Amino acid sequence: MSKFLAKEGYFVVFLSLFVFLAFWFFAEFSWMLFILFLLLAFLFRKTKNAPPCSDEKAILSPLSGKITQIENTTHKDLGACVVLRIKNALYDCGVLIAPTKMRIENSQLTHGLFLCDRLEAAKTMNEKITLQSSASGQKFILQIHAGSMDRKLKFAPLNQALSCGDELGFSLNGSVSLFLPRDARVHVGLNDTIKAGSLLGYFA
Repeated sequence: MSKFLAKEGYFVVFLSLFVFLAFWFFAEFSWMLFILFLLLAFLFRKTKNAPPCSDEKAILSPLSGKITQIENTTHKDLGACVVLRIKNALYDCGVLIAPTKMRIENSQLTHGLFLCDRLEAAKTMNEKITLQSSASGQKFILQIHAGSMDRKLKFAPLNQALSCGDELGFSLNGSVSLFLPRDARVHVGLNDTIKAGSLLGYFA
């Protein structure tokens, strides 16, 4: 079952299945409950894992969605860098993976709201997790932002060292920001639609 369904969805999916079967057994077949079960199973689905990447300098997409931001910026912990943001829609698979072979040096959960990302306030007020990491001898930051359909960012206990493609957690319609070194080579463009595990670029 873990190959097809994210563990964050076990409770709600199996609860909806139980209610559907109980209603069918004691009353009648309900198309509404059946469709609800299928919808929840679709939302918490897991897609086929991307093939392992042997290039330690490769940067893969940690999330399925659309690239909504690529620009030079300055981060208080990294200095001059490139930020790349990926927005996950509700119909995209919400499983998050490690974008490269990485070592997590520090993780920080910032509690907040779950506003629609179209609101300007969502950028600063929504709940987020910040992972300060290193890969190929360079520092980068992976920041996970909660979406309006999330009610809590749920992530598996994080090991200090992760292999490329290791599962990090799940978000229904959140987004991810990657703060990369300024000399990183980005191979994607704004508004590109990508899958988790797709190539984003390379560390220099």
